[in-house]
Amino acid sequence: MDIAKAPQTGDTTLDMQGLKIFLEERAKGMLTNTSIDFQESQGFVLTGMQPSACGSSCSC
Repeated sequence: MDIAKAPQTGDTTLDMQGLKIFLEERAKGMLTNTSIDFQESQGFVLTGMQPSACGSSCSC
């Protein structure tokens, strides 16, 4: 995950309450049914992500 000011070619743009999220094509399948939240103590927190979605090398 990185901070970007604009989408790259092929990205999907989501607008969630004024926050724009740019998803790469390969991230769409990995983030299906996943919630992204921001917590002051931890930063961005992803919940609901399926372990098999990113394989055994997942560092999420």
